Amino acid sequence: MGTLSARRVSQQEIRAALDRILASPDFETSERNRRFLRHVVEEALAGRAERIKAYSIATLVFGRSEDFDPMQDSIVRIEAGRLRRALDNYHLKHGDGSDVIITIPKGSYVPVFQQQAQALPPAPEPVAPGQKPLHEYGPRILVEPFEQEGDSGTHQQIGRTLTRQVISALTRFTELFVYGFDTSDRSARSGSGRETSEGLEIDYRLSGTVTISKHALIAEILMKRNEDGRFIWVQTLQREIEGSCDPSQVVSLCAEVAGQVASVLALRDGIMDSQARDSSGSGPRHFAGYQKLLDFHDYWRSLDPKRFEPLRRDLEATIDADPGFVAAHACLSMLYSNAARFSYDLGDDCPDPLERALDLARKAIRLAPSSSRAYHARAIAEWFMGRQVDSLQTLGAARALNPNDPELMAELGFRLASRKNWDAGIPLLEEAYARSPLLSGQFRMGLFLYHFAHGRHEQALEEIRAVEAPGIAHVQLAAAAALAALGRLAEARQRLALADQIAPGLATRMPQDVAFRQFHPDLTESMMRTLASLDPKWPNQANSSRLHRL
Repeated sequence: MGTLSARRVSQQEIRAALDRILASPDFETSERNRRFLRHVVEEALAGRAERIKAYSIATLVFGRSEDFDPMQDSIVRIEAGRLRRALDNYHLKHGDGSDVIITIPKGSYVPVFQQQAQALPPAPEPVAPGQKPLHEYGPRILVEPFEQEGDSGTHQQIGRTLTRQVISALTRFTELFVYGFDTSDRSARSGSGRETSEGLEIDYRLSGTVTISKHALIAEILMKRNEDGRFIWVQTLQREIEGSCDPSQVVSLCAEVAGQVASVLALRDGIMDSQARDSSGSGPRHFAGYQKLLDFHDYWRSLDPKRFEPLRRDLEATIDADPGFVAAHACLSMLYSNAARFSYDLGDDCPDPLERALDLARKAIRLAPSSSRAYHARAIAEWFMGRQVDSLQTLGAARALNPNDPELMAELGFRLASRKNWDAGIPLLEEAYARSPLLSGQFRMGLFLYHFAHGRHEQALEEIRAVEAPGIAHVQLAAAAALAALGRLAEARQRLALADQIAPGLATRMPQDVAFRQFHPDLTESMMRTLASLDPKWPNQANSSRLHRL
């Protein structure tokens, strides 16, 4: 059956919620996606969740033939994305706490059922007097109303719809300050956006046009730096229209465009990152805190041990100066989790880095209950505390807040892969790197484990080389195991010696170390057996069997 909330939701409540959703004009999706939703809910309620697969949905709901191949035909994945967005939009409009939430988490087609009141995040703590206003923490963006070009026909509000959805997508990123739709709409009604926006502090203006034809929706997006009027990004995004151009499909296509715009602008390594780097030499009024986040992302990509301590001290100073700076708390929390993960000695400064990490993440969530980064930080601390179930649930909450973030996809995919949940974890990892090729390579460890476990040692070696974290002993150990499995023993022993040099004494504490990381015992046993064949001081099979008792 689908996952239920802490108070078990009855089948009667779920079916009543399903009927309300399907009957509501606010549930803006196609007829076949309505059939899609009913099918997966009824299958889950009947206790057949294990049958909810792409193949069954394609053949039973979409009328595909029995030779349907989900690897060749992505119809179910595409329509599932549209259905998820339609459900999200519906629940946003009906957030009175009296209803049941039905969601379909990414990576699965099995629905999840929750009481809406239980799904709401806790109320934020009041902001202390004297703290900086939100727009001091990052770039300030005004999304100007999208202009409609051509004959809009029955879609006369398409420009306003796309404007609203782009604003909504960008506001999920707490490091940005985005002016709301009312401000944007007022500039359109006045006939002069610049006049209306006078007096607003704006770093960037996002504008564009949208055209809808019989076969496609086309959006031309432009982003301009307000200070000098220079265009820093221009792109045309096109989405094909399938069949009749009904309003629900148009709204879904606008949501896809908005999600891509947000990904390009706001995700790590996006337009905002590059612009903040260009501005790092100027005064700190608008970008001081934001620059610390960029420093953190530089560290996070390489996990360079030499960067750890200076960055930790900088972020401690940052949250002392700006106690309401949510993203700094979250990033600092992730640093402290890494201190435990890599056995860094912080001395008297912090005797229990995981407790410090969890405290910082909890404070970030209290300050900003909608910050996916804050939940991401908490999930990492929970994982290394041995609370796997809590960690995965917290990652699910983070992804619900920001489903387009490749780093959250990769984090969840890596954690699932480390427990040998290949079916759920590997697609998430592959999608994350397809969306963001410059994403931190550390998550490729999940892909390494997948290929190593299935005897694809060349591919495993390729993935571990792509991690690009030479200062981390575990990366060297993984490379040594892959090389040994390929018969390249001299290279493997070199990697093993390098791991010993980076983390002296790691060999003697390997069973405890891998248990701490929550890797599945089958994965660690095969790797440790391989390492022991290279050097007897590394754990042998007898030692590795202890993992099952730790």
